[in-house]
Amino acid sequence: MIVYSNSCSFGAPEQQHSVYGDFVAKHYNSICVNQGQPGAANRRIIRTAVRDLYNLKQSHESIIALIGLTFISRTELWQPWLPANRTDGHFYSINIDYTKINWSIKGLVNTIVPDVYKLADRRVQDYYKHWLEHYHPESAVTDLLTDVIMFAGWCKSNNIKYCIFSNPDLLPDDNKVGYNSPFIATLKEQILQDPNIIDLWKFSFGSHALNHGFIPKDYELYKHHGHPGLDAHKFFSNYLIEHLTKQYDSN
Repeated sequence: MIVYSNSCSFGAPEQQHSVYGDFVAKHYNSICVNQGQPGAANRRIIRTAVRDLYNLKQSHESIIALIGLTFISRTELWQPWLPANRTDGHFYSINIDYTKINWSIKGLVNTIVPDVYKLADRRVQDYYKHWLEHYHPESAVTDLLTDVIMFAGWCKSNNIKYCIFSNPDLLPDDNKVGYNSPFIATLKEQILQDPNIIDLWKFSFGSHALNHGFIPKDYELYKHHGHPGLDAHKFFSNYLIEHLTKQYDSN
């Protein structure tokens, strides 16, 4: 068996301690293939997961895919002036100087701070400025739900077990997204009906850790948006294992 994990920095490897994918793999006495990447946008997570899982399926019959979604306000751009990024080609997330952000704010589902584009690489500032001008959480959520539904269907057709969840932040509620609108209502309904997708509006790894008293390891910099430490990853892995057992092992 292979436990495959893809995410932003919340579940990425090389954190100087084991992460939830490692603990889930250990439970199943299997290998963890972790393709998470700091700063990843949701488009990168879904795109690379499809490619990686297709390749893994050629040599592994049994696969569990752990897909941790990230902030919907992240985007990426093909940047050919930079060296190819691992197996992503020239796709790079729009990264900013995070030390200049006020991380005490409640959520990050909208523009993070005014003029945030000025904190990005100068070569992408013009693109990012105009992207932010046209960004709206309703559009971002609609695209994300569509991608998640297609990814889940692809996993089912390829006999891949999967668990999809929010990592750092919940999806925005009705105050920011009109979920009764016809272009999104059916998408949300399909997401909520899939037992292998943990409620993206009510649960996230970050909130789960905070609610159980785990202080982010980098709290001084990122406040409550910081990254969970080793104990929080162990705790969350037990939640994932319980969820996977209920959905798959008991059948």
